[in-house]
Amino acid sequence: MYGNDPMIKRYADHLKEILGEDEWVDRREKVARRFYQSLVGEMDDPSGKGKFFNERDMFGWYLFLAEAFNEHPQNYEVNFGSRVLPIFARLGADLDQLIKIEGYEERVKRMIGPERSQPNGAFFEFLVANAYVTNGYQVAFHPEKRGKSRTHDIDASKNNKHLAVECKRMEGGEYHEEERQRMRELWRPACHLAVLSGKSSLLDIEFKVELEAVPPDQLENITRNFLTSGMDNYLFDDEYSKGVIRLLDLSPIQKALKNASWLFPGPQYTEMLLGSYRRYDNHLIMQKVVHAPNPHFIDDIELAVAARWTSLSNQAIDRKARDVMSKVVDAHKQLPSDVSGVIHIGFEALGGKEVEARRYEKIKNSLQMFDSKGKPLEAVLCNVFSPEASPTETWAMDETCIYHTVALNKIPLSKLTLVVPDDIPITDGVHW
Repeated sequence: MYGNDPMIKRYADHLKEILGEDEWVDRREKVARRFYQSLVGEMDDPSGKGKFFNERDMFGWYLFLAEAFNEHPQNYEVNFGSRVLPIFARLGADLDQLIKIEGYEERVKRMIGPERSQPNGAFFEFLVANAYVTNGYQVAFHPEKRGKSRTHDIDASKNNKHLAVECKRMEGGEYHEEERQRMRELWRPACHLAVLSGKSSLLDIEFKVELEAVPPDQLENITRNFLTSGMDNYLFDDEYSKGVIRLLDLSPIQKALKNASWLFPGPQYTEMLLGSYRRYDNHLIMQKVVHAPNPHFIDDIELAVAARWTSLSNQAIDRKARDVMSKVVDAHKQLPSDVSGVIHIGFEALGGKEVEARRYEKIKNSLQMFDSKGKPLEAVLCNVFSPEASPTETWAMDETCIYHTVALNKIPLSKLTLVVPDDIPITDGVHW
């Protein structure tokens, strides 16, 4: 699952050099301590989100993952790393041209310092700037004027054509977090029932309504009915949800653990434990295990109670398929009135094909209706990133670009992908 990727290492080393060895050693220690305390349940997390990292130093977490992949892979976290490594690989491959961009190092220093909690915006700007250089533009990061109104991010020129480029990176969204939190609340009493029974079990459930509309004892009642039924499988279908809860056979994973320690969390372990791998999987696992000397790995398992869930009601899909128009409006405000402008929006597609198909239609319709209010806006490009860590690949990235040109303007870039390398064949259509 691990290997030596020289481009990831190249960019990680570049960032560490700018950061300074002493500061990196200190921040790396804090990142690692938080990670392992979270793994073994020692982390006091009042947020209840169960995250492996401190959100106040997201940059440190990203750099830790990139370094770990090459230099200490026993500490690498596979699932989140798949969202980070493709970016490091692309920027590392084009580092020679990236460091020549005027204002680049200053932008890096802001990312690793005062903006350490939100590195996604800076990384997206680097990817966009790099794409314009690759397409033959002269590129510079537009100077930030503190205390004054915000301006665009990048200046690009080619053949006496000048562009003002503004970049916006969308995050996962509050609704996703609210759903996860609500599922934890619904699952907690049901999980306790199953754990006390001593029976390893798996709930596989699809919600028909938004999770906030599900009664608080819904999953508890389903689990109690299953445990008292004496059956191996218990099917249910009501106004709130449908699915199955069944006994979980631990013998395959127990047999595999006799031969080697297994990485957890990780897609291979999840596939072996739950019986299948699903992209965009939502699951909660409570298990009684014996950790290896490194608690990122498991030596044995005695009990597991798990829930796999999807939320595909029309209301939930519509709320998760967030439009990009608020970001487009914000970006448009930062563009000048006397220079042709381009807006780049970037976001991760982690909602599954139903959500992303709905969002695609909303984006296309909204962009066609957008009023640039007299500003010389030429195009809006939305890059959709879909990272994955599967049982067969440590990391992978699908990328789709949804774009809209104003009037008869041409797309400013001949290659529309920012992360996927230029020499990779591109398939028409959207990745889902």
